[in-house]
Amino acid sequence: MDRSAYERWWQLEKHFWRVGRRHILLELIEKHAPAARSGERRRLLDIGGACSILSQELSRFGDVTMVEPDEPTAMFAKEKFGLDVRVGQLPDKMPVEGPFDVITLFDVIEHIEDDNAALGAVRDLLRPGGLLVVTVPALMLLWSDFDVANHHFRRYEKAGLRAVIERSGFEIERLSYFSSLLFPLVAVERGLQRLRGVKPTAEYDVKVPPAPINQAMLGVMEVERVLLRKVDMPIGSSLLAICSR
Repeated sequence: MDRSAYERWWQLEKHFWRVGRRHILLELIEKHAPAARSGERRRLLDIGGACSILSQELSRFGDVTMVEPDEPTAMFAKEKFGLDVRVGQLPDKMPVEGPFDVITLFDVIEHIEDDNAALGAVRDLLRPGGLLVVTVPALMLLWSDFDVANHHFRRYEKAGLRAVIERSGFEIERLSYFSSLLFPLVAVERGLQRLRGVKPTAEYDVKVPPAPINQAMLGVMEVERVLLRKVDMPIGSSLLAICSR
């Protein structure tokens, strides 16, 4: 990612999207995580966690190891959260040994040119019956300066994400769009930006909205969290996949 994204990452933990996504994913992991083996705590691997509160909150499910490619960010996360944080990256510079019970890839594989190799490396670290949770940005029609600043190689359609996950040897238990109820606003904003022209280089300029707007948007995402308990969403600006080995 652009250096400006890393420098602002921690400041954005109160952003409605970060908070809403965190609530959605923690609820799904709680539902789908395999039982701990007798006498042991679960082992979780969070790949590319940056300095997110989500990485810290994964500790409720077991012992968390985080792998982060950016060394200053990894050191910040280690000091901030007290987690086992290691510098490394997919697919071939992973400083950990499996097997892990749960592996999370939250908005990671879009940053990796060879996503098949990345998921293949993850499979080798996950125990049989283990849980893999993947999120990615969705729909190339939403491509914008945001993706350029984040050094994305792609956004995913549902069929494309399914194909790369299944080619890597995982079984998909659930595949759904999310960030769905706010999708019309995102689509309009990104469409206007595309009309202005996507810059070949861009700075990460996401900011936390004013408090009343931020809280209202979070309320919408909380409604979506409840809906996701019952149904898959047909469209959205993000995708999530619940997978097993």
